[in-house]
Amino acid sequence: MVALGRGFACKLVAASIAATLWTTVAIADVVCDKFDMKYKVSGKTVELSLDTDLPDNSVLMVSVSRSYFEKGNSSRYSHDYFSERSTVEKWKETRKVSIDSDKWRSSLREKQKELSRIGLGFEVASISEKISIFMVVPINQPNPEFGEKNSKLTGKAVHTEGLRVVEREVEIKFPLDSKQAEEKPLPSLDPRALDIGATYVVSRSTPLMPFHSPPDPLEAIKKMKQIPEGGSFKVLEVYKKKVYKENTTPWYRVTATGKDKESLGTGWINSTALVGQALEGSK
Repeated sequence: MVALGRGFACKLVAASIAATLWTTVAIADVVCDKFDMKYKVSGKTVELSLDTDLPDNSVLMVSVSRSYFEKGNSSRYSHDYFSERSTVEKWKETRKVSIDSDKWRSSLREKQKELSRIGLGFEVASISEKISIFMVVPINQPNPEFGEKNSKLTGKAVHTEGLRVVEREVEIKFPLDSKQAEEKPLPSLDPRALDIGATYVVSRSTPLMPFHSPPDPLEAIKKMKQIPEGGSFKVLEVYKKKVYKENTTPWYRVTATGKDKESLGTGWINSTALVGQALEGSK
């Protein structure tokens, strides 16, 4: 009985020690004392890597961007060369990121077009001569050892004010190397707010009516022409027909041409026929 008692006691002690060790591991903080971003610009690329003591599976967000200002707006905006959500492990080895200026300009131009199509177009007033490189270990890490919102993340490199994160940002002087002429202002691509005097290319066949708001639609359809996909029109005048108390449906008087620039004459386009099109425009 005594032997059995001693054996049982030993098991209890061993279990207690194991539980203590497990609890210690479970509540141990993730420590980050080192978070050194390594970077080097070479031609039209920047070489990036990260030297850190964080666990390899830590989620890491990396972006390379350039800022700009819009006309009539004092807020600073940024547009990415590169943006990725991955892990610390993937950035311990050097990776190359393109910082090609022409590609960045083209990408920004596409952003302008997309926003213009929903009535949020803008013109660029100025562009920064610097690129920004940003790395951050965000909150809500999938690894439970970080705790809720990184509550168990500690160390010399951790920001404790505001969001509890580890981050580093550097700015490198890198003027746009593109010497291309200043691009012409982009006209509105919102189908309900096209610019008078602007020329647009349609992305699908579009009805060209003999007049706006036809009293006899069937008769008007007989005289209707079609601007083919790839054809274009120039806006001469806008007529807004009130549909509801607060809504109007613009009609545009235009001169139209076919895909091969053959004249289709003058007529009217209902703005609803342009909704959903990927219009291209120029002033």
